[in-house]
Amino acid sequence: MKKKREFSAAERILAAVDALPEPSMTELAEAVRAQAKVRGLMIQLDGPSYEMVPVALSPWIFTPEVERYLKGFFRGIRRSVNRVLAHYFEDEKLQAILPLRESELKWLKAGCTDGIPRPQTIFERFDTNLGPHPEQQLNDFQVIEFNGVGVGCVYLIPAATELLQEHLFPRLKESLQDLSLNAPADYRQLLLQELQVHARAIERPACRVGLIERRETVSGGCDEFTRISSFFGERGVTAVVGDPREIEQKGNDLLLKGEPVDVLYRDFQLEEVVSIKTHGGSVDGIETAFARNQVVSTVFGEFDHKSLCELLSNPEFAGYFSPLELRAARKHFPWTRLVLERKTTDAQGKEVDLVPHIRENRERLVLKPNRGYGGEGVVVGDAVGASVWEEALGKAVEKPKSWVVQEQVSILKAPIVLLEEKGRPKVQERYVTLGVTATPRGVSFVGRCSERPVVNISQGGGLVPVFLAGKRS
Repeated sequence: MKKKREFSAAERILAAVDALPEPSMTELAEAVRAQAKVRGLMIQLDGPSYEMVPVALSPWIFTPEVERYLKGFFRGIRRSVNRVLAHYFEDEKLQAILPLRESELKWLKAGCTDGIPRPQTIFERFDTNLGPHPEQQLNDFQVIEFNGVGVGCVYLIPAATELLQEHLFPRLKESLQDLSLNAPADYRQLLLQELQVHARAIERPACRVGLIERRETVSGGCDEFTRISSFFGERGVTAVVGDPREIEQKGNDLLLKGEPVDVLYRDFQLEEVVSIKTHGGSVDGIETAFARNQVVSTVFGEFDHKSLCELLSNPEFAGYFSPLELRAARKHFPWTRLVLERKTTDAQGKEVDLVPHIRENRERLVLKPNRGYGGEGVVVGDAVGASVWEEALGKAVEKPKSWVVQEQVSILKAPIVLLEEKGRPKVQERYVTLGVTATPRGVSFVGRCSERPVVNISQGGGLVPVFLAGKRS
């Protein structure tokens, strides 16, 4: 007799949500939409108005074993990378593979006259091709990229998680009565804990926080910092939101909008500070903050280049890592190369001329700006014609070391019950990715879904909350 397939918790929730009677589904959708607006699950895309971020009403359910594996793997990768980056200023090979502009390198060296300060605290998210059933992918999932500065969804994902706990789960009690579903670590709390630990390490235990970003009006985005500052304040931690130009030094203190701050969490790249200074803006305060190691992510966060994946996937750099580290990296990081005219090895280890290799293998490659974010500029080879690919390759070759080429990572499509700003929630097939932030104190997840294989919230993607499952006793 053929054994009956056992459905996963995620599949059971998907089926239970899709089977909700029309009145209950309508009520659920109205409640979540209303609360999404109240709680700020809104994003500005192309126009002047804000839209609700789509939220999956069918969360993913992970086991504690998956959580432990991902925590161990990503914390190990960060330790390995930090050890290597400690030699950046004296290692020309590292400088070549993780290129900074001369002005940026000069700025960094000026702030590190006594060596790279410790600790190097990086609050980061690793984006992967993991989906709703990660236990089936743990042997071969791929890390798409690092995000070491200004991690997105720190407010959005816990807010979406709370909405499901409050409005969805009460309607599914009967269907899921044998399961105990628990939210993973709250992203906001993980960030707060990392800031508190860093503040104590630099002997500023009061941990008055400055949340720093370029505050100019720009098209697109979500004002997460204002919400995060409220979360911190509710936990007794002073938090001020401001711009890097608003930081002043007064004696031994840094002031943001006139308020003393001990540690800064940044959502800007170093190149933005250099640009402000070049155009006559005041950056003395933020320069002092970096020199005193009062900024998270610290200087190592600046090396979240896409080419960091080449450091971990090119045999040329094997000597930087232990055999155990190399096995982990080769298993989970795709073939990646910084684009310039050169000879290198392909994914099979054969020597090739890189640019002709890129041209001839369009259908299995992706071109990406090396230091871009938000999915901007990404060209997926099998989604475009030869002429578009040639144009993108031409731009990359014209600006050597500004782009990377990467072996295309298989992005899963999965069924999602998606609640959008309008219309009835229904099961839809969407491309999915999983972001993972792992600290000594916990792991947070950012599930995302999109109609396009480049999955990003700022390009209209949706949020997929993750829960940890246990059996009810």
